[in-house]
Amino acid sequence: MKTLSAQETLLYMVQRLTAYLEELREARAEGEDFAYGEKTAYTECLELIQLWEGAKENGLDYEIEKKYPL
Repeated sequence: MKTLSAQETLLYMVQRLTAYLEELREARAEGEDFAYGEKTAYTECLELIQLWEGAKENGLDYEIEKKYPL
């Protein structure tokens, strides 16, 4: 795997964490069990990334817990 800049790494993390949360939302909608702890961890990671000065300009311009309620 190639080395990424800090910004590239954060953007990659946002993309992956968001995808994981969407998968959990779909699984719940289909009646499948999902791991509450897993969802909490992904949400907390996104909230930490929101502390980054470039978060809003790079797509994290929303309240994460409103979009992905726990």
